[in-house]
Amino acid sequence: MGRISKKTSNTSLQPGDSSNSNSPSKLRHRKGNDDGRQQAASSSEIAVAGQGMVPVEENTKRWRNWWQRTTFTFVMIGGFFTVIALGPLSIMLMVLCLQVLIYREVISLSSVAKKERDLPWSRAMNAYFLVCLEYYLYGHNIHRALERRPWLEAHLRPVFAHHTFISFSLYLIGFVWFVGTLRKGYYRFQMGQFAWTHMALGLVVVQSQYMIENIFEGIFWFFLPIALVIVNDIFAYIFGFFFGRHQLIELSPKKTWEGYIGGGLMTMVFGFMFTALLSDWRFMVCPPPTLSMTAFSNVQCDVNPVFVPKDYAVPGAVSTLLSTLLGHHIATVSIRPVQFHSLAISAFASLIAPFGGFFASGVKRAFNIKDFGNSIPGHGGVTDRFDCQFIMAAFSHTYYMSFIKLSSVTIGSVFSSFLALDPGMQVELFQSIQEYLQNTGSISDAVKSAAVAAAAAAAAVSE
Repeated sequence: MGRISKKTSNTSLQPGDSSNSNSPSKLRHRKGNDDGRQQAASSSEIAVAGQGMVPVEENTKRWRNWWQRTTFTFVMIGGFFTVIALGPLSIMLMVLCLQVLIYREVISLSSVAKKERDLPWSRAMNAYFLVCLEYYLYGHNIHRALERRPWLEAHLRPVFAHHTFISFSLYLIGFVWFVGTLRKGYYRFQMGQFAWTHMALGLVVVQSQYMIENIFEGIFWFFLPIALVIVNDIFAYIFGFFFGRHQLIELSPKKTWEGYIGGGLMTMVFGFMFTALLSDWRFMVCPPPTLSMTAFSNVQCDVNPVFVPKDYAVPGAVSTLLSTLLGHHIATVSIRPVQFHSLAISAFASLIAPFGGFFASGVKRAFNIKDFGNSIPGHGGVTDRFDCQFIMAAFSHTYYMSFIKLSSVTIGSVFSSFLALDPGMQVELFQSIQEYLQNTGSISDAVKSAAVAAAAAAAAVSE
């Protein structure tokens, strides 16, 4: 009865009563509110290609991030060129700073403040192991640099002679130190920290050391791989920003196939053309005579043949097409062999090196962080910008040593080794060389007879 009487009282209201929720004035007011909200919504949203309607604030933030990222990209490029111009020593110092900063960012991911307060030596051990590895790696580089300064090398010869043993002894001290600090209740945490430290040393410090190795072969081999990764990152971002539709990999949701492919193609073109521009600059292609060399130094050397232009015959159909388009006959083109090598390095920078960044994205997801740091506005931490560079440096050094580096063996070095042998071994080596040359048809029978006689005479003298 209560429900019925309540319903009756509600329906007994007059149409003009303001308390009637279905009155025409109420409906008009509600409709007006809905229209206002729709207009406000339409004014606060904007259509973005591939994303539908996006709020204006979000779109404004998107463009603000774009300009911030672009500005600091050019700042980093300018700083990079400045360091390159200052020569090998400044480059080595830059790499050392990057190693320390990135190692610090990576190590901080696994730190637990509460547990580290109970383990006061954990951070000190992380720094100690870094110093040990840097001493080992840079010790070899310093020894190589001092080969042209015999007077200084003579004073440090005992250190260089036992450099590996000293480095290993330092590591053993750290190992014993770590075992001595193991505490009950923290075993798993400490073992995890120990493993994480060694992973960081291997992936960050050891891989980045290939950058230093590339410097000693010529700044070109340091500069080009880094430039290719930077250019690929820029163009991949541009193509993804304007044309991105399809996600490339789940680990990095903002990476798109359009950016991946577009960035790769532009990197190949850039690498082929940019290599030709650098090949005539002795500062780039010559192994550094001294660490104090700069871009303004007068550097001279016998350049690697890959930097010397060669004429290549143009296929008939291509020659006909070019002759028609350009109005004159083209039978050959002049290309430096290193430009073909740059295509291989560019392909790696475009197709494989980005997976170093994807690996870093996996690490960030594992630790539930957006960036490794915030030291570079618009880019995150140092690790976020150099996550692809380490694997790129390792590949470029391996590629150079496998396909480009000239043999360091000379007649003078071989003869010096020959003189170090005792007379009997010298005769044995001579006979082996003579036998090999005859079997390959490199010497005639007359030369063979003379060689046998000379070997016999040398054997008689040695006896």
